[in-house]
Amino acid sequence: MAADERHRLESLPWDFQLEEWEQQGIQLLVVRRGDSRHPVIFVERQGARYAIKETTPRMADREIHNLQEIEQRGIPALSPIGTVLVSAPPIPIDVPGIKGMRQYISGDRGYTVTRLAPRVVPHVLLYRLPLTKRTKQRMLSAVAVLMVELHEHGVYWGDPSLANALIRIDGKQILSIMADAETVELFPGPISEGLREQDLAQFGESLAWQAEDLRQARGLPEDVQVLDEADYDYFRQRYRTVRREHARVTGPHDLNTIYHTQRLIRAVGDWGSSFSEKASNAIHQVTPILPGWYQERIYELLHVTIPRAYARRFYNLIMGHQAIMNKNEGRAVSIEEAAHDWYEHYHLPTILMLRQRLTSEQEPMQVYFAIMQHKWDMSMKSGYEVPLDEAILDWELHTAQVGQLGPVDPATIATWWRQRQPVTTALEPPMIEGEELDPLLSTAERPLVHMDLPDLEKELPKILRKDQADDE
Repeated sequence: MAADERHRLESLPWDFQLEEWEQQGIQLLVVRRGDSRHPVIFVERQGARYAIKETTPRMADREIHNLQEIEQRGIPALSPIGTVLVSAPPIPIDVPGIKGMRQYISGDRGYTVTRLAPRVVPHVLLYRLPLTKRTKQRMLSAVAVLMVELHEHGVYWGDPSLANALIRIDGKQILSIMADAETVELFPGPISEGLREQDLAQFGESLAWQAEDLRQARGLPEDVQVLDEADYDYFRQRYRTVRREHARVTGPHDLNTIYHTQRLIRAVGDWGSSFSEKASNAIHQVTPILPGWYQERIYELLHVTIPRAYARRFYNLIMGHQAIMNKNEGRAVSIEEAAHDWYEHYHLPTILMLRQRLTSEQEPMQVYFAIMQHKWDMSMKSGYEVPLDEAILDWELHTAQVGQLGPVDPATIATWWRQRQPVTTALEPPMIEGEELDPLLSTAERPLVHMDLPDLEKELPKILRKDQADDE
């Protein structure tokens, strides 16, 4: 591996097996959940995030070679860093049926080291979401796009499953990222129909055990089907549709020099029945309002500058929160107290999460109100207050569009950059700048939206944990 990567990783306890690393004081990242034939952990070293898998030396070399070739072909996968080989004494095994006879197998261990793709959704969070038909179809569509890309560029997966794919949401687009290439077979051109069918069938089989994994994780009865044959049928249909789309965008008339990103998020619908309007009506407060009054009042309360077009909705959210606090605490809560409680428990965490997730072409306040509405709807349906991070992710899955390649083959875009940055980085749209969010936070918190995203990701759990502790 490169010298700078070796420098970051050399202090890790390679002489110990991965299952012992936490005992050796290594803090592990919680990134994915799913069955694996081999131990896999995620660590952060000097700001860089890595996935490390323990296997045999031969298989480690094979998988890193596969990932290097996959990245050269412009397909989203974990970016290969290199291998670590650890020599160990041979392991004695008793020979069945022959007393006292032993044979020895190699005790050498191999580790694959890959760079973790930016902003992937942790499976532990993904699996907590309501598995609605729409949510399942979004995830399955994303994996169908990945599988078509693999097959059309000469890659037979061999072990396709939701557990072997990571999900990332880029504005309106969901990207599925290959997370395991141990069983991959490489070909110079598109793979055969027979191999395609094998991959599709194996993915269908994986849905059965994945459904059981999800059912147990959620504590559901044994007769509940989380993923079923209809989901697999949908996946096959999406695969066929995307394959036809791939043939169109890579045909003789495609414009491979043009790359158009998706424009803006889906327009928010009618807000007549939104939470903010309901909250406003619940207060029954009638005040003569002059132009700019809401904006000025919000600034007086919180020292944040909400754009005038959104100021009334934002103020209504505060009043709705005041009404809820009045009821929960059995006393008259002032608008000042309600505003600061809203800012600390809802507004600040939401803006910081949007800093991690918004692309530069999304309008922050439009997304903000859409998320607040979605969180309210989810909480009403569930009968309890849904955590903010779950509400944001569920909203993203409901609004993002998947299953289409766009104007060109994504691999074409990624291969332009293959000598300079990983595919997942090349396909990442520009994220929103902190300056755009500055006015939405008070002066003390503005530095938070200027943090590097990895640093902000460390800070956010502390803020969310504090909110939960305050609520309790």
